[in-house]
Amino acid sequence: MILGLTGSYGSGKSTVSRIFTERGIRVIDADEIAIDATKPGTPGHDAILREFGEEFRAGDGSLDRRKLARHVFNNPANLKRLEEIVHPIVREREFALLRECANEPLAILSAPLLFEKGLDGHVDKTLLIVISEEERFKRLMKKGMTRAEIQERLKNQMPQEEKAQKADYIIDNSKDIEQTKRQVENLLNILIEKKD
Repeated sequence: MILGLTGSYGSGKSTVSRIFTERGIRVIDADEIAIDATKPGTPGHDAILREFGEEFRAGDGSLDRRKLARHVFNNPANLKRLEEIVHPIVREREFALLRECANEPLAILSAPLLFEKGLDGHVDKTLLIVISEEERFKRLMKKGMTRAEIQERLKNQMPQEEKAQKADYIIDNSKDIEQTKRQVENLLNILIEKKD
């Protein structure tokens, strides 16, 4: 079974992915693939600098991701241009890794835009990570983001409520990590029972 894991920005997809990984379940993470696909020396890195300019190159030669994010998330045309470069590379790698998981009882595809980009059609079931708005802003602002930056990112994604209507399973990550772990364990029991 391939379980598609998603959630709006700041919901805690990485936290839940880590819990699955600790349980020995393979997680294919679209965000990690995108980072790898745009490291210095990759075609993705070079294409982004050609498209947006050398001012987005950091001192160490890597992309200045924060500067690039500010540039694209408040401009739909720029975001579309960036996605046209990165998404095909990421999709190709995701599908290659999914093929490698064909014989595993359960594998996770973690993708922030699972529903927006139609990737839910490539998985067996979907899991949405939700979080209260108050907690989302609190956690992200602790990481140094401004309220405006968070809102810019969120407005480029399907609203959490709309995703909830599409998801097969939902985990609420608004409380402490132990509660989230319990919800993951409960879900694993359901999924593993269904496989047996």
